[in-house]
Amino acid sequence: MHLSIYLLPIAGLIIGLLISFMGGGGGIFYVGMLTGLFAIPMDQAVSISLATIIPTTLAASISHYKAGNVKLKVGILLIASGMAGVIAGSYLVAIIPMKVLKIIFGIFLLVMGAGMVISQRKKRTKEILSEKGQMEELDSNETKPHFKLFVVKGLVFGLLGGLMSGMLGVTGTPPILAGLYSLGLSSLEVVGTSVMVLFFIAVTGVITHSALGAMNWLLVILLASGTITGAILGPVFGKLINKNALDKFYGPFFVVFIILMAVSMFL
Repeated sequence: MHLSIYLLPIAGLIIGLLISFMGGGGGIFYVGMLTGLFAIPMDQAVSISLATIIPTTLAASISHYKAGNVKLKVGILLIASGMAGVIAGSYLVAIIPMKVLKIIFGIFLLVMGAGMVISQRKKRTKEILSEKGQMEELDSNETKPHFKLFVVKGLVFGLLGGLMSGMLGVTGTPPILAGLYSLGLSSLEVVGTSVMVLFFIAVTGVITHSALGAMNWLLVILLASGTITGAILGPVFGKLINKNALDKFYGPFFVVFIILMAVSMFL
């Protein structure tokens, strides 16, 4: 038994809130929900997902920008390489088998998960050094190499996110979130900046994947009405959440999320 399409606004509201709290574009959630709960064909689910992500991430970006959670310079860095990745991915998908693509990205995700664990440990080390008054000396000795690594990381993770969108028809959320987190942004900054980056990736993805299937605009409107509402309300509720508690929860949660996503690529 499948759900009525007129329940899509409620499902969209829930996903919109999750996107605002955790970041990302929600493409993975949309496709799974549309095919599993509402019996919508995969080709339509992909096109609906990409179209719905645009207003959702736009609304969330505006709300998070007003709340001061968007790092523009970091976002622009990932947007530039992300859009290039989408274009490149749209060409690669025509010559690389889907099974091979999933294995490649499964490996990428495992590497990113390991990188996040390392980043978390470094962050804790810095906090300990800061408490001991040793942070200033450490920062002065590592500013230049850190800046270069910062730029390289931003470009690489943005490119991976774009490639994932271009080749798999999703927004590339895991690489973008992992990249922002590894660059040292706080949990709320990761969330706010990611939705801005994913908005531009989604726009490019819709253009490059417009031939994937027929677009059902009724379903887009029903789903988007809920997701936009959730994306707007999310940052408002986010102000009521303890920031330190969110930081402690977000890191381990996303590491587990990355690993589960990686495993799914091999199935």
